[in-house]
Amino acid sequence: MQELMRKYKEYLVKADLAVNTVSSYVWTVNHFLSNYGAFNRENLLAYKGYLMEHFKPQTVNLRLQGINKFLEFIRKDKLKMKFVKV
Repeated sequence: MQELMRKYKEYLVKADLAVNTVSSYVWTVNHFLSNYGAFNRENLLAYKGYLMEHFKPQTVNLRLQGINKFLEFIRKDKLKMKFVKV
């Protein structure tokens, strides 16, 4: 898993994202994995629900963006989530 995260970080850096954005996205994916384990529809919806209960819409969307970028990276685009209205 560490190797995958290292490659994800490289992928984000190559996409020319800001240092803080890269850190935030990597943190989000690690946080998701440590709490939910696997990327599947059920876990992703549970995570989105958790975020919506505990954070402002902008923060929810930032976390979802990080997850969606990771899903793109691992070629699971079909699992991407819609953002919440701000």
